[in-house]
Amino acid sequence: MPLYIRRPLQSPTSSNRLNTFALLQPSRIYLSCFASSSRRVPGPSRQDRALLPSHRFITPIRTFASYSRRQHQAKMSDANVEAAKRAAARQAVKDHFDPNAANVGIGSGTTIVYVVEAIKEASTNPAIRFIPTGYQSRQVIVKAGLTPIAFDSLAEDTMLDVAFDGADEVDVELNCIKGGGACLFQEKLVAQRARKFVCVADYRKKQDRLLTNWPTIPIEVAPLSVPAVLRALKTLGATEPKLRTTLLEKSGPLKTDQDFYIVDAPFKTLLVMEDVKTGKGNGDGSDGTWEVNRLSEAIKSLTGVLEVGIFSGLNGPDAEALRATDSRKTVTSGQKPVAVYFGMADGTVELRTAQQ
Repeated sequence: MPLYIRRPLQSPTSSNRLNTFALLQPSRIYLSCFASSSRRVPGPSRQDRALLPSHRFITPIRTFASYSRRQHQAKMSDANVEAAKRAAARQAVKDHFDPNAANVGIGSGTTIVYVVEAIKEASTNPAIRFIPTGYQSRQVIVKAGLTPIAFDSLAEDTMLDVAFDGADEVDVELNCIKGGGACLFQEKLVAQRARKFVCVADYRKKQDRLLTNWPTIPIEVAPLSVPAVLRALKTLGATEPKLRTTLLEKSGPLKTDQDFYIVDAPFKTLLVMEDVKTGKGNGDGSDGTWEVNRLSEAIKSLTGVLEVGIFSGLNGPDAEALRATDSRKTVTSGQKPVAVYFGMADGTVELRTAQQ
């Protein structure tokens, strides 16, 4: 790798000094950084070499051009992701937002900024109430000039017309992992109260199975129960579950809006129901692998667990249809999306629906 020598060098065969910096190549041939051509100059004499600093005092550095190129590529990648999020959000709002809706759920995360942006452009109806899933999403709603309303101020029988939210990962059956932003409890409350939950994400979140790219399942836990829950998760097969801390670890564990903690639990890639039906695994953890719904139920049953960051089971329309024929009222609310909009790297939007 080229090394900068911070002193002008005198060529033994030329009376001209090399410009400001010289590059010491492994072949001991010097090239001027600012030369108008790639003229080669013979290496220094033995006397000059004695004046050169020892290699142990020379720190290899990347050239400015190489560094700038990497920075540019990173910015381009970030720009592609943001453009993908915006495209997915616009399409989702176009397909599922009713300008005459009464109540609309607004989730958390960076993608939701573009959802609110698209809603603002689509409607100026001041009567629509927007239900946030946390402090961050409430701020986004307020900044857009829309009307936020707290979830707990809704009447018990009030249903949301639609809820828009993001996800950390989505599989082929539309099961989702959520909670990377530590709002999973309120996100699930809003999803379960919505007639339909529409998920908006970028191409990085699109996977065939959960825990393929996203590494852990977020779990909201009562502070006093954290040690016991960590032990129980290991029994279920989690490898090194950890208590999530703030960015400044000295500040301690990250607290949710409910003053609970978040535990992140890594498991093996999760099976879908079709995998169990076709004999690819038992799905009950006995062979080391879990089916999505069974693992969610097993974790939720642990004492001290408030909520699990797996959104699975029924979606809103399916749950509503079953409730209509369920005389014993045992059917729970839906929490899975009816559709997922993935913004792709090439600018297109890919749609996964419950019917696929």
